[in-house]
Amino acid sequence: MSSLACDRCGASAPRYSTASRVAIDIEIDHPVLLWVTVSVHRCVACQHYFRAQPPFLRRDACYTQRVVEKAIQSVYQDGMAFRRAADRLARDFWVKPSEGMIRRWCRTYAQQLDLSVDYLPWVVQGFSGVLCVDEVYQGNLALLLAVDPATPQGDRLVGYQLVTGSVTQLDVAAFLTRLRAAGLQPEQVITDGSSLYPNLLQQLWPSAAHQLCLFHETQRITEAVKQVVRTVRASLPHVPAAPAASRPRRTSGLLGRPRTRPLPDDPHDVRVQQWQARQSALLQAKARVHRLHQQGVPLRAIARQTGHSRSTVGIWLQEPPPVLETFALDPPSVPESLPFPAAPEGSHPATAPAQVPPPSAPWTDWEEIRAIQRTLAPRRYLMLHRPEHLTSEEQSELDQALASPVGTTLQIARDFVVEWYGFWTDEQGQRRSLVEAQTRYQAWCTNPAYQSLAPLQQVIQAVDAARFQHLSHFLKNPRWEATNNGAERGGRLFRHLQGPHFNLRTTTSIEHALTVQSYQSYESAVRPVGILPGRSTRGRKPVTLPLSAAA
Repeated sequence: MSSLACDRCGASAPRYSTASRVAIDIEIDHPVLLWVTVSVHRCVACQHYFRAQPPFLRRDACYTQRVVEKAIQSVYQDGMAFRRAADRLARDFWVKPSEGMIRRWCRTYAQQLDLSVDYLPWVVQGFSGVLCVDEVYQGNLALLLAVDPATPQGDRLVGYQLVTGSVTQLDVAAFLTRLRAAGLQPEQVITDGSSLYPNLLQQLWPSAAHQLCLFHETQRITEAVKQVVRTVRASLPHVPAAPAASRPRRTSGLLGRPRTRPLPDDPHDVRVQQWQARQSALLQAKARVHRLHQQGVPLRAIARQTGHSRSTVGIWLQEPPPVLETFALDPPSVPESLPFPAAPEGSHPATAPAQVPPPSAPWTDWEEIRAIQRTLAPRRYLMLHRPEHLTSEEQSELDQALASPVGTTLQIARDFVVEWYGFWTDEQGQRRSLVEAQTRYQAWCTNPAYQSLAPLQQVIQAVDAARFQHLSHFLKNPRWEATNNGAERGGRLFRHLQGPHFNLRTTTSIEHALTVQSYQSYESAVRPVGILPGRSTRGRKPVTLPLSAAA
């Protein structure tokens, strides 16, 4: 090119000379060195010299834009840390820029994005009318999130605001006011029940229905039922354990591992013979320790001579000197008449039958109590499941618990949570009408059986008529949402960014990550990537763009 506009004063600058430089590019699996020749221009007006900048190479850069784009995609799309992005480029393309250089590339890319230009008008234009608002805390930072959960693409971030310290009503007011100034007019606003939002929502959007998250309220209901279950479990009779096998206290390695099965009654059994041999060795070791102690040998020297620890020697010395007993082994060459005579059935201390008294009335068997404990401890979630979600085996186990002597209290708690589920949906999972939900709510509140249990009574008092009205707004419109799960999913996605893949700790890093994520969702929805005609489409059904659109 013969002349260019001066980048300092804007005047026309003719070509003065040329200059060459080397740039690093990448191919499919290897680097490429480019010898780039550019023109040098001289501005006559301001006496400024400058070079023409190629479109694939940034100023004073040694890597082409292809390398920069691969690094940015690795960080923001693949969720890699800066160090791992550098390792990935080194592994796949044999090019390894520094971690600081990749960080600078990502920061430059995020700084040039402005959500208020393209993203926010697109969000307002496609707004569904449902807005989920929530806050996420991380150390001394708090993130206010607003999400649209009912878009065709799924959850869509409407806006965010970072707050240092705890969130106050002033912070929430500034955040919601900014959303209203952008043109957002929601029909339904969903929150998790925090006291930060009701007054502000009434001031900013008085016509919007304020929906309380049904999931958070259901958590309160199930927690009350679990408290009733814990009370019932504590009232069950204590199941006595069988008497432990009579065996010497384990004080050294001579005893071996603890026995889990009782010894047989036959004294000629090999296991009984081995147990008796270990007992003889233990008694001999204790006798030797006592004998050395009587000779005046210090405790430290006794431990060195016997090979036992000083703590073991000290414990043995606190016991009376053992009386040595000789246990006869039973090798094949020894007649069976020499060992101990046969002991009567059940006389062995390790195998004597356990005498456990029966439980008190109305219980009939300890096994019945154990079955109830299994239902109320590791499988207590059966009390909280919807009836249509239980299998036949689970329903049978639950019916057994409800038919037990404590089944009356459990049945009340079970009916309490099942009726709560029945407020909102029927047996087929379809939403009920608002009138039907209100009728069921009135019967639920006035049930005298629920008033007899303190945890259930407290929940009924908390879910008053005004709160139930905010919980049932979603029944007025089939498009409205019942829960704040959209904002909860946005918070979990933000937590995922804090994980081992991409650590965000500063305000700048968090804002850049959220900005890039929002802009990428906008581009994927507005500008779908197509396949040029003539390219391979084996195994795919791509959206084919014309050549003019692709260009």
